[in-house]
Amino acid sequence: MKQWLLIIDGGATKTACAVVHAESGNVEYSTSTKGSNYQAIGVESATAILQKLLANVETFLQKHSHSQIAVATFALAGIDSPKDHSAVVAIVQNAIQTTELQIDTLIIENDAEATLLGVTAGQAGALLIAGTGAIAYAYNGQRIVRAGGWGHRAGDEGSGYWLGQEVVRAIFKMEDGRGRPTILKEAVYQSLGIQDVTELAEWLFHPSYTNAQLAKMGSFVAKAVEQEDPCAIEISQQAAYELVLLARAVLKKINYQNEPFSFYCNGGAMKHNPLILKIFTEQITSMYPQVNITLCQHQPITYLIERTKRAYDCL
Repeated sequence: MKQWLLIIDGGATKTACAVVHAESGNVEYSTSTKGSNYQAIGVESATAILQKLLANVETFLQKHSHSQIAVATFALAGIDSPKDHSAVVAIVQNAIQTTELQIDTLIIENDAEATLLGVTAGQAGALLIAGTGAIAYAYNGQRIVRAGGWGHRAGDEGSGYWLGQEVVRAIFKMEDGRGRPTILKEAVYQSLGIQDVTELAEWLFHPSYTNAQLAKMGSFVAKAVEQEDPCAIEISQQAAYELVLLARAVLKKINYQNEPFSFYCNGGAMKHNPLILKIFTEQITSMYPQVNITLCQHQPITYLIERTKRAYDCL
């Protein structure tokens, strides 16, 4: 009888899904759709997204007789408290109940925490993700601690969303005469197909606006840095500083004592902006010479697959 592993990685911007053959470890089916963080889109929308993904998985598995899902990992953003965990468990269970999928072992975790355990292979280490949001987790072999990830309304400094906010703020200041000129204006106006600052303000309050769209504006910063735009350089420097604070906080929480330690970084804000990564790496290694900074080379779901394989091996 074939057994399968199901992995769903639900972030604020994208939800990725993979079905893996348990014995061979081969990914036999994969797909992705929009973000499924229930805190951002609500319970009903998050449930609907998962239902659609699971329906596609069910269609795939129907081609294989006697198929069984041995382990299913749902690594989802928005699990920040016991109350959140209960809400997400209900969302996942409701989505599963609309299918005939049979799952032996169900794992429901915060996406960043699950990715940490995947990228470190269950060993001590830390992971900072600067994607749409920004969050850090660290594991000292006994307990997992967290810093950041408190959402765009009050936190997520250094994230893609935060970068997007700074870009838009810089444009408003420039247009008002309160700030320096920046080539970021042309990039944003061209992307949105707008002509002036009033249209930018209208876009921010349009019903179709999403946090992911603003985070996309942050991607223009790296190119502007390459063109030596002072505003973009300043934004990147501040982002790096905020991420350094996040890393220091999570290392302090595990009482890090200057022993050799692996620290992984992931997310577009760091992957696509070399200046942010450079400043972050220089400052952290200056403060903690034994910390080894590594930029993750794969998508988070790759590490979640490894996490799920280890869970299967332990059955």
